[in-house]
Amino acid sequence: MINKTEQLERLKNAITFESEDFYPGLANEQDKKILKNLFNNIIDEFIAGAESNFNNKDYVNLISKSVIRFDTYNLDTEDREYICTCFEKIMDAVDLKSSEGVLNEWMYGFNL
Repeated sequence: MINKTEQLERLKNAITFESEDFYPGLANEQDKKILKNLFNNIIDEFIAGAESNFNNKDYVNLISKSVIRFDTYNLDTEDREYICTCFEKIMDAVDLKSSEGVLNEWMYGFNL
């Protein structure tokens, strides 16, 4: 069984902003590279958290601080959904069951 750090490292190669399944991919090639690097940096922060034995609240706070870093980009709904899916993969890797509404708030502007 692979540990949290290994799972997170694997995500660095999986998050590409390329077309897959129902996601058409990010149109702007330069933004693809920038956003992929941004996600890799965020994953590194989650790796550091895993190595520091973050608890669920620490991870939720990290998601909250991380997701707003995408607000400066002109992203459409599909891009934002892709980003949320990527955060859900990160959550799975660190065994976090809920973002406590952070992703919903960022995506839709309200918390359920």
